[in-house]
Amino acid sequence: MWKYRGPVKLVILDTAGTICDGPQDLRHIWPDDDGLGVKAPVVPFYEVLKSRGVILNWTAIRKPMGLFKKDHLRALLETPEARAQFKNANGREWTEKDLDEMFEDYKKILNEVIVHPELVKPIPGAVEVIQKLRDYGKLIGNTTGYTAEASKLLNTKLEKEYGIKFDFAATPEIVKAGRPHPWMVMKHMEELNVYPPAAVVKVGDTKHDIREGKFAGAWTVGLYATGNDPFEVLAAEEPDYLIPSIAELLPVIWDIENRLKEGRY
Repeated sequence: MWKYRGPVKLVILDTAGTICDGPQDLRHIWPDDDGLGVKAPVVPFYEVLKSRGVILNWTAIRKPMGLFKKDHLRALLETPEARAQFKNANGREWTEKDLDEMFEDYKKILNEVIVHPELVKPIPGAVEVIQKLRDYGKLIGNTTGYTAEASKLLNTKLEKEYGIKFDFAATPEIVKAGRPHPWMVMKHMEELNVYPPAAVVKVGDTKHDIREGKFAGAWTVGLYATGNDPFEVLAAEEPDYLIPSIAELLPVIWDIENRLKEGRY
């Protein structure tokens, strides 16, 4: 059976918890901060839910992380805890109209939080690794659960302030569905004319990142120390590689290329 034996052509990176918005203690800004990475999406979820009488801690808010943010909000509202609190505060069950209105409020807050200097700041090693990948001729892509507007705001900041630029970036709005579906990865392949899937590596910090990559047939790399999901959650998804952070990515890419050359996949 024929096997692709060429190089890795495209490395697709998640944003928060992978490139930027890593772990740090920011309780002086957000008192409920848990010290983990990927704070930017959590803050507006907390604020929007609180405005409707629903108080969830950051641990609960993090559980659906990686999904498109409206899907994430729906998942939170569907939990028994949120359902009960919403009904108690509002005298009724939440509706699709409530979801739509809350998501509009969420987007406004997210657009402010996502460009906070502390959250835009790259995770150690990110700038250097991305530049090295470019030096070796790799295309750099980006998939995210953020809205298109928020993603553009963040990516513009990353490029302007840190020189991090993507050859293509996809958000759930430009495809049929976001993670864990494979469409954002496959959109990259179409737009950048990259194939087969064995030439693509998907890197991220959530189980939905791993599933997205696997469903697209790409290599998958989980990052367990800088983002949302811990080692055991990512390990359960059986990524091809599991490393602490993007700082350790280069040896993984070279190992993948050796395996490709030898047909060991």
